[in-house]
Amino acid sequence: MKSQRKRIRVRIGKMTYSLSANDDVELMRDIAATADAMIEQVSKQSPGLNETSASVLALVNAVSMMQDVYEMARIAYSDRDEALDAKEEVKAELSRLREQFWSMKKDLLYYRNLCDVYESKIAEMASTINSEFAEDSKSTKSKGGKRRVKPLEERQTTINGVADDTEESEDADTEAKMKDSASQ
Repeated sequence: MKSQRKRIRVRIGKMTYSLSANDDVELMRDIAATADAMIEQVSKQSPGLNETSASVLALVNAVSMMQDVYEMARIAYSDRDEALDAKEEVKAELSRLREQFWSMKKDLLYYRNLCDVYESKIAEMASTINSEFAEDSKSTKSKGGKRRVKPLEERQTTINGVADDTEESEDADTEAKMKDSASQ
């Protein structure tokens, strides 16, 4: 069913008009009041204008304001579209980074398990070597003929000790040369 059109009387400028409104009568009254205020503002700024010229200038101002609002709306929609595009790009990047994170986490778990396996193999090898070393040392003690193997620390020689011996022999050579030259 069509809604019944309502007729209202409004004053715009110096004239009274009869307007029809669909449902919202108050909205139509507000629009008429705004038009009246715009015409009155133009009339105050240019007191010599007749009613028709003031109405036309008010209409031009209203259309200019409408164009400004349309342009601002267009820019706002454009900004919104750019923001939505950026949002989609960020979502895609987030998804890619999540996949990369889970892949790295999977790799980390794999390498941790691999380290555990190698650590257990190293421990097995160390215990095998220790047991073989213990068996060898028992067998050498029981035979008695073989000499005892020194631990690694006792078998190492220090460079400092070698250097000290060299300096002592050089000092002795220097003293001998000095004595020979003094006796001559």
